[in-house]
Amino acid sequence: MKREGEGTIDAAVLEEYVHQVQDGDAEAFIPIAREYQRQLYIYCCRLLGSEQDAEDAVQEIFLKAYQSISGYKATVSFNAWLYKIAYHHCLNLLHRRQLSERLGRLLKGQIFAESAEQEFLRGAFSEPLSRALVSLPAEERSFLVLYVFHDKTYAELSEIIGKTPEAVRKKLTRIRRKVKETMMKWQGEEQWEPSLIQSKS
Repeated sequence: MKREGEGTIDAAVLEEYVHQVQDGDAEAFIPIAREYQRQLYIYCCRLLGSEQDAEDAVQEIFLKAYQSISGYKATVSFNAWLYKIAYHHCLNLLHRRQLSERLGRLLKGQIFAESAEQEFLRGAFSEPLSRALVSLPAEERSFLVLYVFHDKTYAELSEIIGKTPEAVRKKLTRIRRKVKETMMKWQGEEQWEPSLIQSKS
């Protein structure tokens, strides 16, 4: 089954492009970027809540990937290696944004203002699910988005966040429990989508 936004290049062909880039062929990075551009954009948009921020983030992620591709080894999938860069890049952006927003609220004397990603989540999902996602810390939300909406396996998530598959399983169990509890508080107002956060078979 194809993942959301996934391209059409066979894994073996993709690895060959990677080797060509590592050997100094810069143009071989073009089909790699084309393969992942849409799925990375969707991922960044879901986390950052802004199309412009997502477009900028994707370009920065590809630049980081190109600059560090010499260190990539085929002992892990290129997909997981690239998403690890995207995961940490988006978390850094969110952390900087949160610091900036807190400072702005202090200076303006505001008690609360929704961030861009909170506004996006409220418009993109049902009320119970959006509230549940908004309530999560950025790291947990990013982790759940990778698992649910981008269909990452335990092994891939292990590579992306640098933890064992068993630690990944436990982390997902805790996050799913938190999301379910939040969604169930709103169950009476709108039907929620339990299938989105159930364990995969």
